[in-house]
Amino acid sequence: MKTFNLKQIKKFRKVFPELTTKEQLETAMLFSLGITKKEIAAMRDVSYKAVEVMLDNIKKRCQVHSLNMMMTLFQVRLVFFALSGCAVKN
Repeated sequence: MKTFNLKQIKKFRKVFPELTTKEQLETAMLFSLGITKKEIAAMRDVSYKAVEVMLDNIKKRCQVHSLNMMMTLFQVRLVFFALSGCAVKN
């Protein structure tokens, strides 16, 4: 199951340069949106253990010590990404 429009992946890569695969990016984004590991596993059609390993790898790549820190980092980056696409028109 595809959960993101892969045509947009280049834009997200600029925001998350630590992540080198679309699977890492997708998993991190789903987790940062509050989706559980079990739900991510079902959505991505992988095992729960695979999601845990992927999140641990992402955590190391982002140089954070906890999943909560990783979630916060990604949420902040996503907010700035969204705001950078907004323009105030007079």
